[in-house]
Amino acid sequence: YISIPFCPSRCAYCSFVSYTSKRLLDLIPEYLEKLKEDIRSNFDTVKKLGLNVRTVYIGGGTPTMLTEDQLRDLLSFVAEQTDVGALEEYTLEAGRPDTITEGKMRVAVAHGINRISVNPQTLNDDVLRIIGRSHTSEDFLRAYDIAKNSGIPIINTDVIAGLPGDNFASFSSSYDRIIGLRPENITV
Repeated sequence: YISIPFCPSRCAYCSFVSYTSKRLLDLIPEYLEKLKEDIRSNFDTVKKLGLNVRTVYIGGGTPTMLTEDQLRDLLSFVAEQTDVGALEEYTLEAGRPDTITEGKMRVAVAHGINRISVNPQTLNDDVLRIIGRSHTSEDFLRAYDIAKNSGIPIINTDVIAGLPGDNFASFSSSYDRIIGLRPENITV
C-alpha cells in the first residue's frame, strides 16, 4: 500500500488521514521524496527476505491529485523497485472523478497499472453536495469513460450505502446506473 494522503476537498464521511488545505497541499513534492525513501526501504526488506510482491495499491486520499509529472515520477520509481509486469494487481485509486484526466490515465497505462478505482460514492448530485464531494454525477460518467477507454483492463467503482440525504430509491438508482456501465468490480 502506497499512501497519497491528499484530496481536493474533505468528504463528510471520511475517516482517512488526508489533507486538503493549500498549506498542506504545498507539501506534496517533499512528501513524494520522503515516500520514495519509504518505498525503497520496504522493497529492500522484501528482497532481503526473499519474498515477492504480488500487489501494489496506490491509495489515498486521492492519488490522482498528483500532477501528471508527479504521477509519472512515482510510478517510474515503483517500477525501479519491482517488476510491475509480474504483479497480479497494480491499482491506482483515482477516487475523485474531478481529478481524472486522459493524460493521467496515459501515464498509468504506460507504467503498468492494471486496475483503477473511480469512486462516485453516489450518483445523486444532492447527496454529493451534502457529503462535500466537489464533482457531479456527470463528472463521474466523464471520468469513468476516460478510464474505460484508457486501456486499463479492470475498472472498480465504489458506492456507499446510507450516506446522509440518501435513501433506498436513490441508492438503488445509483447502483443500477453503475451496473449499466459494466465495471469489472463494484465495492459497496
